[in-house]
Amino acid sequence: MNTDVYWQQEKEPSAGTALEQDLVCDIVIVGGGMAGLMCAQQLHKAGIAAVILEKDFCGAGASGKTSGFITPDSEIELSSLVENYGPTEAKRIWEFVVSGVDAIRSNIEQYKIDCDYEVQDSLFVGTNKRGFEHTQEEHAARQQLSYESTLYTQERLSEVLGAQGYFGGVRYPDTFGMNSYLYCQALRDVLVGEGVVIYEHTAVTSLGKGSLVANGKKIMAKHIVVAADHFALQLGLLDYQLYHIQTFLGITKPLSDDAIKQIFPQDRMMVWDTDLVYEYYRLTGDNRMLIGGADLRYTYEMNERPEAPRPIARKMLKYMEQRFPGIEFPLESIWPGMLGVTKDLLPIMGQDKDDASVTYIAAASGLPWAAALGKYVADKVKDGRSDFDSVFTPYRTFVASRLIEKIAHKQITYALAHGYAKYQSRIFALIADMAKELYKML
Repeated sequence: MNTDVYWQQEKEPSAGTALEQDLVCDIVIVGGGMAGLMCAQQLHKAGIAAVILEKDFCGAGASGKTSGFITPDSEIELSSLVENYGPTEAKRIWEFVVSGVDAIRSNIEQYKIDCDYEVQDSLFVGTNKRGFEHTQEEHAARQQLSYESTLYTQERLSEVLGAQGYFGGVRYPDTFGMNSYLYCQALRDVLVGEGVVIYEHTAVTSLGKGSLVANGKKIMAKHIVVAADHFALQLGLLDYQLYHIQTFLGITKPLSDDAIKQIFPQDRMMVWDTDLVYEYYRLTGDNRMLIGGADLRYTYEMNERPEAPRPIARKMLKYMEQRFPGIEFPLESIWPGMLGVTKDLLPIMGQDKDDASVTYIAAASGLPWAAALGKYVADKVKDGRSDFDSVFTPYRTFVASRLIEKIAHKQITYALAHGYAKYQSRIFALIADMAKELYKML
């Protein structure tokens, strides 16, 4: 089975230009993913020049390997935000990430970006009774904050999803799927065409006050935006605040019209379930099923494991075959991806405590988060925007202390912290479920 990133097989990345000389500039952005590109675009619209440094090619990292679910939901749902922050602050945070959805859509429409743009509602489904309770809470939170929402009981779910074993779900609109790699490549081309300087194949190896080194060359800048997600750890940055989770994506050969009608009796939707390490799937424009998932064995691993795709592929296929008996899902490719995360699942955005010239964007677990944060940091640089600084600061208090992390190691610390962040009111039941999953692996 092919383990290369399927998206990159469809189109070779742009050749790009590597940095070959020392450089002095006002603003340098480290990272050519969603956050870095959107930050540069926002600055460019304001007439402010910025230089992007990307170690591979634009969209090579997490931004270009993702499932392309463009939805405000990412690793944390609206109901969890309401529980953790209260309804007023939850809505303010939610509207922030919705602005990222709108920004991506706006670029696709304005520049006519060919990225398999598929308007699809989101469907969050419960895998057990507790999971259905969570979808009910999500529905209630959406109603409380005046967002459109439809709740399906187990009996009614079959109207929109021909799956077995789910206990119900919640559906909402204004979301879409896309090929995120093609989006990043297209936006890169748009920016280069408008005069934005982008150096690819340019790896940053060290960071100092108002300066950095890339490809052995020194860059001096008034503002340095580090939008490198979990790769910031390789520069010795944000070691306590940041880690990663590993997920896997598989894509099938095109499915038949009959199979698609059985899966989605009415409209195509983007589906994910309520498990902590959740499964998710959606159809692409050419009728391929994109399937995502992992398990606890690999989710919090320090490094990618070359043998991982095969057992994950078996797990994916077993899951889909159990949900949709009689339908074949012929996997064509499966590939891993690392996604930066914090302990509370909210992103990192803020200035370095020792060097005000450096601003971080990391752990944007979802492309809308990355887009919104990229634009926010551009506004921060040009206008001093600060309304979300205290929410996303790298130096906020996390539920798990440094001492716990040293004793329990990062993998265990982050797994437990994420369970608490998402399912605070059901934490003991969650721990029991996690223990069962770990027992199965032994």
